[in-house]
Amino acid sequence: MSHRFTRRSLMAAGGLAPLAALAACSGETPGSGVAIDNATGLELPNHTPPPEVEGAIISEVEGVPPGYEKLPAELIKTVDSPPGDGSAVTEFKISWDAPAPPLEENMFWQSYNETLNVDYQPQIAPAANYDERLATLLAGGDLPDIVQLLDTAQSARAIRDGAFADLSPLLAGSAIDEWSNLANIREDQWRYVAYDGKIVGFPIDLPAYNNEFRYRQDWAEENGYPDPPADAEEFKELFSSFSKMGVDGRYGLADAPGTAMIAANAMFHVPIGWRHENGSLTYHQETEEFAEAVKFMTELWEAGAFHPDALSLDANVGQTLSMIPAGTVGISWIATANWFNPGVYYDALQEAPESWAAFVPPHHAGDGAGLFGRSTGVFARVGISAQAAEDEERLKMLLDYCNYLRAPFGSEEHYFLHYGAEGDYFTRSGGGDPQPVEGTSFQPEAAQLTYGLAPVVYDFAGAQDAITVNEQYVNNSEMDPCAGLFSDAATRAQPQLDELFESYVNQIIVGNRPLSDLEVYLEQWRSRGGDDMRTEFEEALKARENGE
Repeated sequence: MSHRFTRRSLMAAGGLAPLAALAACSGETPGSGVAIDNATGLELPNHTPPPEVEGAIISEVEGVPPGYEKLPAELIKTVDSPPGDGSAVTEFKISWDAPAPPLEENMFWQSYNETLNVDYQPQIAPAANYDERLATLLAGGDLPDIVQLLDTAQSARAIRDGAFADLSPLLAGSAIDEWSNLANIREDQWRYVAYDGKIVGFPIDLPAYNNEFRYRQDWAEENGYPDPPADAEEFKELFSSFSKMGVDGRYGLADAPGTAMIAANAMFHVPIGWRHENGSLTYHQETEEFAEAVKFMTELWEAGAFHPDALSLDANVGQTLSMIPAGTVGISWIATANWFNPGVYYDALQEAPESWAAFVPPHHAGDGAGLFGRSTGVFARVGISAQAAEDEERLKMLLDYCNYLRAPFGSEEHYFLHYGAEGDYFTRSGGGDPQPVEGTSFQPEAAQLTYGLAPVVYDFAGAQDAITVNEQYVNNSEMDPCAGLFSDAATRAQPQLDELFESYVNQIIVGNRPLSDLEVYLEQWRSRGGDDMRTEFEEALKARENGE
């Protein structure tokens, strides 16, 4: 996968990011490591499908979330009693939201503690400095009970070093039947969160394609473009026209490489991660398709489509995202659900229904759709610390707690986690739709606290529309052939390769380096760890194919 483009953008948008950094770090010198398939030897937990819900919209395209445009009249109960034992439950987690009000001012937090019989004590890391906060946490050695582990070198080392519990004895095979909601986790997801044949956590769910592109349809029509762009040339014309509308602070594209590079990669069918042919791997940045995509990015820059501070905006996710509801950028690429659930993007669309329209970036020549990266179905792991697991009774309590958080749509537990206790934020009678309680605001108080293990569904009005668009992306998606393989060289080299990318490709895009420097960049990339990554992944793929 392309760590440089996707990781920052996807963390900001809640998007897809397959776990691909975890390493079997067997050496300290370049090339001395290995890549492994961590599902090898894994005894999978038994799988139990989630309960069927009347009115469900089930796509025939695998990987598209199920849709529910209304709640069932009667909710089912999936746990018999509160999962906690009254003790503190600590958790380190990521957030894209403003800080939740403190416990004493937060009605949901108080109700959460009472309902689950816990004293919930989260440590919440803003997405922008998650890596730094996680590194500090791991260096201290005293881990919370539960940790959300994104695809980072720090996470890789901590899992390798045994910082997180092996849950296999309690969850493999039929043992998981004690936790019926955890048993809803798919087999392919267990494989992607395993390490060295062991279950070391639970998945944070992700659709096969989590985000969608939207553009300012109202601006386009004003500029004489009644339809979304049909090829790369129309894409360039359209988004450069937004920057030339004479409105102060308005631009077609904000950050660079950013969202525009994701679209360019799609339009030029840049391979997803690696191209695997005849036993050999070619990194996507080594392909002619990528070179064409970078050339196109330089043309976008020269056409004036970008904000003049595009490079600095690429490093400031919060500012870039704020431009979407502010109406100062003409393109967005955020999680689909953001447009349908209450929040700043939903509010912006409600205020101007003809503004943000979904579209699928086309093939650059107008021959069909672009090519999009298919996720593994996993955004991150949720691990239980080995220290917390030393007490078997406490470990089982934490599994009960995670089982509650994994409650399926249509259950009482899922309803509580998404609407709060009856009468606090919403009221519901006669099996109808929840009605908001005047003067309350659920999302700001609850979203941070509940993020993590909930199964991904499109549970909003307009779910059918969201599914229809998502199907187009998934039908034109491919997965990185190295997904699920973990490379020592990738873990070690990625930070310096990210810097190398910024020094070369970013500067090529804005005209500070010639396009010919792309080959110089690739030579440096190969010598600074890229070739080592290739070798390790090729060996791991060969072992996977041989059933080793």
